[in-house]
Amino acid sequence: MRLPTDILSRIAPLAVLIPLAACSTTGAPSMMPTMPTFAPVRPPVNAALAQPCIAAASSKYFMGESNIKAVDAEPMGGGLNQVRLKVDIRDAMCTVTDKGKVRSVVDTMPKSADQLAAEEAAARKAAGEPAPVKKSKKSS
Repeated sequence: MRLPTDILSRIAPLAVLIPLAACSTTGAPSMMPTMPTFAPVRPPVNAALAQPCIAAASSKYFMGESNIKAVDAEPMGGGLNQVRLKVDIRDAMCTVTDKGKVRSVVDTMPKSADQLAAEEAAARKAAGEPAPVKKSKKSS
């Protein structure tokens, strides 16, 4: 049985190899134009609003201030502002006055069981309570 000799049977294998020819492993710059991505540019959060929120979140979550970042701030009116915080991997919302007094720090993401257990242990340690003792089961 002979292979068909029409033009499509000769071009088809080459058409499969064309995408491979476009790939390069040499690290040379690509001649293909890239599509620019546009991210909204957010102005930096005012330090007078961010710092009190970061300090309050640090004491609430028992974390160092270096793990907490103020992402965004917006005025609510009446001298109140909302500051969005990135606390490690969680998100939180802080309500703060124009004078820097923190009204609240609220989670905007649910906590995992590990996070709850870690916060309870840190709260007991801060209060000076001993850690709960696990009783081992002895088999007879």
